[in-house]
Amino acid sequence: MKTWWKRIYGLAIALTILLGFFIQPEHPVFPWHRVLSWDAIFGVLGALALLGAVKLVGAINLREEDFYD
Repeated sequence: MKTWWKRIYGLAIALTILLGFFIQPEHPVFPWHRVLSWDAIFGVLGALALLGAVKLVGAINLREEDFYD
């Protein structure tokens, strides 16, 4: 991936989390909705966890070159 795409993604993530401190929810239903930027932080952590799980499954299922021989 090109470095400028990584910068754009990083800037978008940082901007989303930063904006969460200025935009307050109208009426939080659950206690974790009172935490500022919780949804953005949870989304980023969830995406990173999914990427890590894919890498782990890929490493576990790695087969030798002559597996079918």
